[in-house]
Amino acid sequence: MPTVAERFNFEKVESDGQNFLLDTVKLCKVNCVQELTPEIVNKIGNKGDLNVKFLQAMQLIERQHNMIINQRVHMSQHQSRMIELQDQVISLQERLLTANEGLSKARKVSEDFKTEIVNTFQKEVSSVKQSFSDVVKSGSLKTSAATISTESIKSVAKQIALEEELGRNIMVFGLCEEQNEDICAKVSDVLESLGEKPRVEACRIGKKSPSATRPVKVSLSSSSIVQQILKNSSKLSGTDKFKRVFIAPDRTAEERAHRKELVLELKKRAEVEKDKKLFIRGGKICSLERQK
Repeated sequence: MPTVAERFNFEKVESDGQNFLLDTVKLCKVNCVQELTPEIVNKIGNKGDLNVKFLQAMQLIERQHNMIINQRVHMSQHQSRMIELQDQVISLQERLLTANEGLSKARKVSEDFKTEIVNTFQKEVSSVKQSFSDVVKSGSLKTSAATISTESIKSVAKQIALEEELGRNIMVFGLCEEQNEDICAKVSDVLESLGEKPRVEACRIGKKSPSATRPVKVSLSSSSIVQQILKNSSKLSGTDKFKRVFIAPDRTAEERAHRKELVLELKKRAEVEKDKKLFIRGGKICSLERQK
């Protein structure tokens, strides 16, 4: 892109003007332009030289005039651009002010919410303390404690530990079984197809049989990862490699028995209710009308 000096030929106009002045001073036999007078100019013997100088002067003046016009146009463009930039700055300032106002409101709402939570929590604590105090005063605490056996406490603790362990596990069905297989690598392959790459511990469960593929029990680091995998597990049906693989949560013996009963009932209903789509959700059989 040419510079402003190149576009308006500043150096050329300046050089031509300087040469014109030097030639004129030399022709009139004076030391500088200030010494020129009409009488001295009239003494130029060759009128042709005077005519040439007059023509050069007119051309130089025209070029300088055009240069000034170009400079005005350029300055006008710069001014327009400056006005645009000023408008943009004003717009950004207004947006910043609006954003700051929104942030202040959000902080106020957050503080109010925090205060409400603290107050609610304090009320709940006070209520629990009062209830406990009433129980102690009434003497029913001793009676209740006496009725709780050690076996009951152990049973509850065992149930809690089991549920926590199951919450970190998943069961993988339909994953082909091979001799000397790296089962952890196979499971990782399945989970990677769902966009998950957790650290896994996996093993097959049940007796080995040539006519059946044993399910795989997979242990993960947290229940949140389990929930994420179960949420996306339906995507396996859309893959070529794992379309026959099914992922389910790890269940207790009672839950497995109940699930088995639900599956049998679902199969029976599917034979009769062929116009409906049947599925198991939340421990019961649900149905939807099939789209025609």
